[in-house]
Amino acid sequence: MPAVSRIDDPTHAFAHRRAVLQVLLWFTGIFGVLFAILNFRNASYGLMTLELLMAGFAFTLLPVIARTAYLQRWIVVYLVPFFSVMMYSLTTAVAAPTVFAWVLLIPILCHLLLGRWIGGGVAAFYMAIAGAIFFWKFGVDPGYGNTRSVANVALASVCIFGFSHVYEISRERAENRLREIAMTDPLTGLANRARLGDVFAAERARHARHGARLCLLMIDLDHFKQVNDRHGHDAGDRVLRHVADRIRERVRPSDVVCRLGGEEFCIFLADTGAEQGRHVADDLRHTIETSPFRHAGQDIALTTSIGIAELGRDGDTLEALFGAADRRLYDAKQSGRNRVVS
Repeated sequence: MPAVSRIDDPTHAFAHRRAVLQVLLWFTGIFGVLFAILNFRNASYGLMTLELLMAGFAFTLLPVIARTAYLQRWIVVYLVPFFSVMMYSLTTAVAAPTVFAWVLLIPILCHLLLGRWIGGGVAAFYMAIAGAIFFWKFGVDPGYGNTRSVANVALASVCIFGFSHVYEISRERAENRLREIAMTDPLTGLANRARLGDVFAAERARHARHGARLCLLMIDLDHFKQVNDRHGHDAGDRVLRHVADRIRERVRPSDVVCRLGGEEFCIFLADTGAEQGRHVADDLRHTIETSPFRHAGQDIALTTSIGIAELGRDGDTLEALFGAADRRLYDAKQSGRNRVVS
């Protein structure tokens, strides 16, 4: 059986955030060196030192960001000193009002790198500090503190913050929708093979930490090819949806039902051993046997064969569990079908 792919593997998660952070690190490193030279010429040695430290920090992080599985943590580790140095630079004597234009980058970077809620909170915090610094430095200056100038700066900041926040909301919704489509079987609405990798990884971690049990049921419709041959593929598709609905009705919300392809289904039963899993499997087998599908005025009788495997006893990998359940499913079919083998 082919390996199950995980679309949110840590090495692929937050791909857009990784790319944005890498660009930011390059910019910080290069601009940090350039501004450090300018501040050296202006005798601003404290700011020069901070900019050189940030540039060195940025270049040091570049190889780390390229391979880390803990991207979100490193984003926070970098942004906090980055924004803090920015705030300090605004307080220095050499800081002109035009320097505050850099503050407008804060909501864009925060939303792109931290998401709408955390990013929005961090952006609001640092923009409020920048606003306080601006009024502290220029609020009483007639050239910069008049109502029109202040209103322009404030409105521009609010607009950029709002646009960034709305964009991030739309992006997250689109990403979640694509993720849902990628992990859902379009015919039955059940989880698909890609989803199993995530579920198994979480359950195996629970099993390792707390000894939690996990049972896998592999279910195959008996003589499904005859349904397609006699009644057509459209009727076959409706039979599959009918079976999927019956399975949904008989399992708990914590259980994960998946269509593997064709007429094959599987179920992960959380906190369940093989003995309990057999009772669930027998109940499902009986339910499907006693729930024929009505088509064109006649009932289509349905039966299932089911194989069972348990995490730990039958292996510690998804492939091992599939292999054990598949062998028992084969035994069920060889023994006459419409039965459970555990």
